[in-house]
Amino acid sequence: MVSRMLSVVGGLAGALFLSVGAQAAEDIVVPPGGPGSVALIIHGGAATTVHESRSATLPAGESVLAFPDVPMAADAASVRLGVAGDGPGLMVLDRALAADVPSRRRLLELSVGEDVGVLIHDQGEGEPPRRVTATVLSVAEDVILEIDGAIRVGLPGDLVLDALPPGLRATPTLLATVEVGKAGERDLTLSYLTGGLTWAADYGLDLGATGEVGELTGWATISNTSGRTFRDARLTLAAGQVAVAQNDDFIVMPEATIMMERALGAAASVAMPAPPVAEAQGGVQFYPIARPVTLAHRQTLQVALANRPDITVTPRYVVPAGHHAHFASPRVEDDTVNAARHLILANTEEAGLGLPLPAGVVRVWQPGPGGLPRFLGADRIDHLAVGGEADLALGTDFDVTAERRRTDFRRISERVTESEHEITLRNAKSDRPVSVEVDAVLPGDWTLLSESTPHRKETAERVVWTVEVPADGEATLRYAVRTRL
Repeated sequence: MVSRMLSVVGGLAGALFLSVGAQAAEDIVVPPGGPGSVALIIHGGAATTVHESRSATLPAGESVLAFPDVPMAADAASVRLGVAGDGPGLMVLDRALAADVPSRRRLLELSVGEDVGVLIHDQGEGEPPRRVTATVLSVAEDVILEIDGAIRVGLPGDLVLDALPPGLRATPTLLATVEVGKAGERDLTLSYLTGGLTWAADYGLDLGATGEVGELTGWATISNTSGRTFRDARLTLAAGQVAVAQNDDFIVMPEATIMMERALGAAASVAMPAPPVAEAQGGVQFYPIARPVTLAHRQTLQVALANRPDITVTPRYVVPAGHHAHFASPRVEDDTVNAARHLILANTEEAGLGLPLPAGVVRVWQPGPGGLPRFLGADRIDHLAVGGEADLALGTDFDVTAERRRTDFRRISERVTESEHEITLRNAKSDRPVSVEVDAVLPGDWTLLSESTPHRKETAERVVWTVEVPADGEATLRYAVRTRL
């Protein structure tokens, strides 16, 4: 094999040069295949399944196959190795993941007690560096060398090695001892689980002028910190909870350093490729991406996931009735609160959706003067199946307020009280009325004695009144309740 010089920058002072020859005479190196030879199935919070196609010419009998360039975070216990098609098979006798890869400190650690070369740049300008021989004594806290009979602390120049130390490989490598009955070329299939690849859904909801119709665009944000670059991979995204066995300890690589802006408000005006069609299997939704994708190590990228240009949403305004006021001391302060803004997303064909939506963040926008989108808030949704409903909590409304007062309180006995309440709702919007939901939690055994608007019982302890408030006007809800604890 032709030798090549490698330079490693960073870590201890100086550069590192080494000549890489054949790894081991008995290894048969099985390099990665070409475009389309890798398929990835990425789960949002679990392991990623990697399927690879590689080719090798094998001798009859027993041999060791070396599969370089597997992810640093690969799980060796999950490896599946086979032969594609109906050709002669092979028997896997043992397998191991050689993840001890070169770094400046690791090379020095493996060279303790050995002689290494050092290129010292102390010559005049334009003169080549001089090479000296140094014995590595220790690297416990600092590099200790012996050069020409003297002890030197620190590396005075560039470290030079003639070959990788035994057992060290240029990239993480899967080793498999196999036995075949007949020599010849084999198309091998290699599958394994790995960590370091994650994805999450990000949605942009662009509302129209009324705030009740909009366009939903979805993107899959994919991060690769696995330690490997996957080129022209066939990509499938999986949404749903997948259990991982306790002994599947995936290596977590550092966070990606190349991040993308994930605010998608302007996406509605940009043409999107056709989103993938979800495929359900085993309680999991799979989204195959049509075009090949290159995922570089330490990269985050986005691919189109969903697009619905005309969906109907329902604005909601919610005010808590003041849960402390139903069974408390006679002294309760009046207060004024702003109504919470909510947006209801119905995942039905009638509402313009009707497709499985993976969990993710929904960012809501609406055009202002000049058409520039203005950010109105964001909320996270769980996996939303067809027929489900998502309630987006976007913040509070500046124009819709509620003045909450307890007008009367009577303690009938140690465990029974009666109280009367008045909630004045005000709408400062001059262009439209609003419908406000007043939400009350009533503890214990309760009875509504009177109410100015009929309530809706949501649970055993929760009731809701829906009050219509006119534009630039107000409306008042009054109710009385007996509570027994």
